[in-house]
Amino acid sequence: MPDGRDGIRRMGWISLPYSCVGLVRKTGVGDSVTIWSWLILMPWSSDTKPWIDGSEVLSASTLTEAEERQSVVDKMRTILDERYGEIVGNHAVDDLIKRLQEDS
Repeated sequence: MPDGRDGIRRMGWISLPYSCVGLVRKTGVGDSVTIWSWLILMPWSSDTKPWIDGSEVLSASTLTEAEERQSVVDKMRTILDERYGEIVGNHAVDDLIKRLQEDS
C-alpha cells in the first residue's frame, strides 16, 4: 500500500532524522550572496508549531549550487540533532533497558 513518500519526494521534500522531512529552496541571488530558505516539518511535535524554518545567506564562493544546497541540509540536520538528539537517544536507551527487563 502506498504511503505517500514518493509524492513527497517529487515535490522536493527530503527525509531528515527523527521522522522529519525538509524542503530547501534557493530564493534569491544578489551580487555577492545567495539566499536559501528552508523548512523542517515534525509530524510528531508536541510544540505549538510543528515546524522549524529559516534562511541562510551564503556569501559568493566557488561552491556549486548542489554544494550550497548540501550545506543548508547539513545545517538543518545539525539543528535537529541539537534539539532532539539527546532526547531521542535517551528514549532509545530507556526502551532498550525496558525490553531487557521484560525479557528476563
